[in-house]
Amino acid sequence: MAADSAAQDRRISRTRQMIQNSMVELILEKGFEKISVKDIADHANVNRSTFYAHYQDKFELLDTVIEEKLHVLSDSLRNVSHQFLSTRLRFDEPDPFLSVLFAHISGSLKFYEVMFVHLEQDVFTIKMQKVIRDALYERISGLKMEQRLSVPLDLVLDYASFAVMGVAQSWLKNNTVYTPHHMALQLTRLSSLGIYKAIGVE
Repeated sequence: MAADSAAQDRRISRTRQMIQNSMVELILEKGFEKISVKDIADHANVNRSTFYAHYQDKFELLDTVIEEKLHVLSDSLRNVSHQFLSTRLRFDEPDPFLSVLFAHISGSLKFYEVMFVHLEQDVFTIKMQKVIRDALYERISGLKMEQRLSVPLDLVLDYASFAVMGVAQSWLKNNTVYTPHHMALQLTRLSSLGIYKAIGVE
């Protein structure tokens, strides 16, 4: 009985994934406004009743995809945050936090292209920035350095999270011309040096 239940869960998961992938691919092809539930179901090779067994409409599907993707990102960033606590950052190695972030985006390029290029949803940008900000807050809190910060913590978090988000968006909109490793390394160096030293001002 347990095996049957597990097999059914896998089938449900596969079906949901096919529907989600189909929506993303169709948005890239035609735009969100022009696609219908029938288009998504046909592309996923399922009937409309199967679609409606999982999602109320294409809007709920989009919201679900966004929430699931950001949940994965949040978990990934939180899991790697502790690596910063026990070792000093090296100039020639990317910060694990940034490596995970850019690897995550690279592993879901079609989704992030939809979000940043084809939909340009302000709501998504705000949600993703909050995920990054919250993960950075946990990281800094783990260092127990709040009392030694030279700049108020809320400003540090806003500056860092918006900067990372902006660079990631620009990287994606420019066809990811650099590798995720290169991006993570450059942002690590920029964070280590600070803006002024990075541009040669002592």
